[in-house]
Amino acid sequence: MNAYGIKIKVLPSSRLFDEREYGIVHTPYEIETAFYSSIGRGNVEEMQKLLQKLLESGIVTGKLSSNNIRQMQYWAVCCIALATRYAIAGGLDENKAFNYSDECIIKIDSMTSEKEIFDFLIEKSTCITNMVSQSKYGCYPKAVRKCIQIINARLFQKLSLTEIARECEVSKDYLSQLFKDNLGITIPQYIKKERLEASKELLRNKMPVSQIAYTVGFTTESYYIKCFKDEYGVTPLKYAEK
Repeated sequence: MNAYGIKIKVLPSSRLFDEREYGIVHTPYEIETAFYSSIGRGNVEEMQKLLQKLLESGIVTGKLSSNNIRQMQYWAVCCIALATRYAIAGGLDENKAFNYSDECIIKIDSMTSEKEIFDFLIEKSTCITNMVSQSKYGCYPKAVRKCIQIINARLFQKLSLTEIARECEVSKDYLSQLFKDNLGITIPQYIKKERLEASKELLRNKMPVSQIAYTVGFTTESYYIKCFKDEYGVTPLKYAEK
């Protein structure tokens, strides 16, 4: 029994007999699909309404383990995995989504009560839906979203526009124009901006400026300092002193 007073029913191994004899079936596919689709659209209000509908109709899942806690953990991991994939399809950055999924699964693995696991899923359903809603990439064309995902995944590495375009399955010129039309800046400008933003965290962690410059992909320390000051109005050292 969870905080909402809903008992999650687990179909026994002999589910075919029970389904025929007592009409006990898995949670309807249509309801589940509608629920996860609302996550993919970043529609928090709709997601919460569908969640309530799921709770009211009762949740039925297949038998995944003979241990009650492990059963809930396995089911929760499946839910997180599905939500993550719908969120990516809805425009959430792939790396951010998978990192979020990994963090959730690690936490689920350490939980020791059905209520704790269920309440955690409720909370995270809202969180990931909000992440999709707030994603600044969700409305962009597929090639632009893919380009951003590649950049974010390899931000500190040497990035070739030709290679990025090939992975996005479009021409270099087309990707460059499409990117600028949607974000208002060029791909190199976006890469520089993201590297500078990433460097702020390293500055807060007191890493030496000379080390940061090369870590985040700048060719020289002086160029990094110039770009940082142009972007934020202060030098990296001044920023670190705040």
